[in-house]
Amino acid sequence: MTPRGPGELLVASAQLYRRHWRLVGAMTLPIVVIVVGLTALGLGELGAHYHSSLSQRDIYIEGAANELVAAPLVTSILARLVWLESRGEQVPVTVLLGDALEAFPAALLAVLVWLLISAAGFVLLIVPGIYTFVNWYFVVQAVSIDGARGFEPLSRSAALVRGNWWRSFGVGACFVIINVVVTEVITALFAALASSSNSDAVLVAGEIVAYAVMLPFLAIGATLYYLDLRELASRRPAPQRRF
Repeated sequence: MTPRGPGELLVASAQLYRRHWRLVGAMTLPIVVIVVGLTALGLGELGAHYHSSLSQRDIYIEGAANELVAAPLVTSILARLVWLESRGEQVPVTVLLGDALEAFPAALLAVLVWLLISAAGFVLLIVPGIYTFVNWYFVVQAVSIDGARGFEPLSRSAALVRGNWWRSFGVGACFVIINVVVTEVITALFAALASSSNSDAVLVAGEIVAYAVMLPFLAIGATLYYLDLRELASRRPAPQRRF
């Protein structure tokens, strides 16, 4: 058994997304609205005139809010949903949300360590940053599906990626490219509306739409691939012990 390639994963992710789009939207849209909306409110964007670009400080704040709050929560919820469906199980929405909130502190710690070390690697030599970014990409799945805690999600993700790093990089690159293209299209449309209405609030609405559409797609795709790696690892022969 080998992990599915980019094409198969893209199709499988789109099919699963389409099959559960109402449920996915009901669980993830409120999170995106709250995180993006409150961040924009705190930065004074909702009542401001249109600006074609944000300050460096505002970009960092928005990025931190999305990567440390919205993305881990959405990924945690959908990782459980995808995993349970693969097992033929169903649980109430309240259980999915409760499990995600309970796992959030552990997911936040793992994501924070992953992003900080990857960023340091990018700044220093670039290659180490790319290597760790791919190696530890699945920390939230390790928390939500396998119950890993502390720094264990990092080692769990790295163990599954081991031997499949280039495949994982290629799959991730395909999803990232699609995410960038779709996000840019949505942002450009709302930027035109924001410019004509001279309102930053319209631009914020565009961010909400882009995140609400693409975050679930990325989370579903990453989880499907994580389950492939998990299945592959379970079939590896156990290492022989020497006495």
